[in-house]
Amino acid sequence: MVDIPALPAHVAERRRDGRIEVLLHRSVALISPERIEVKSARSTVWLPLLGIAATAAATYYLIVAGLSLPFWALVTALLLLLLLFPVSVMGLIGALVGADVVADARKGSVTFQQGFLGMGIGTKELVPFAKVAHLEIVVEGDTPDRWRGHTDDLRQFTLLLVKTSGKRLSIATVPVPAFGQLDGMDRTLAVGQALAALIGTEVRIPEGWELVEVDAETGEPLPRPQRRSRRRTRSRGRH
Repeated sequence: MVDIPALPAHVAERRRDGRIEVLLHRSVALISPERIEVKSARSTVWLPLLGIAATAAATYYLIVAGLSLPFWALVTALLLLLLLFPVSVMGLIGALVGADVVADARKGSVTFQQGFLGMGIGTKELVPFAKVAHLEIVVEGDTPDRWRGHTDDLRQFTLLLVKTSGKRLSIATVPVPAFGQLDGMDRTLAVGQALAALIGTEVRIPEGWELVEVDAETGEPLPRPQRRSRRRTRSRGRH
């Protein structure tokens, strides 16, 4: 069992099952002392549910009035239903129980799952903890090279796993407006620090950023003289 670093309330929320939840981009990180999952957010279940409902409605219509349709229209509708229903079911399964990335301390590995048809089921790549060189956060959009020296209005933070072989694997992505870049860094760093504690490695942040101690309850930076107090603290990024 690994002690997870204290995470500030503005990026983390404790669930009823005891796990800590960090919202990312259309995904969520679920953190526990022995397992960390990055999976689709709960809101992604609506699209496959809509597909299943549309399939049921179209099937009912074909049963009731299907014989009145032209033969080509009937065949086309049946083919579309045969495609839509399994895709919707697989998408629903992936949204409910699938995960994109799973780090398991008991297995000692990080598993990158298949993303085919929206499912987070089936191993795409398995990385033992011993093969992890470090974790790294990269940011896009803050370099003034887009238009007349101006930076982008968006910032995209990406948490990468770097293997000892040099291969880089994406774990999570957090796009935010430029004015909210501290929040984007905090969310990415929170997941990175939890993973680093579980794996036993370090998190490297982008050049131009520094780590400061903040109060774990309020998320506010602590003055330097107070950093040795007994309050629960954690690191955050500052640009």
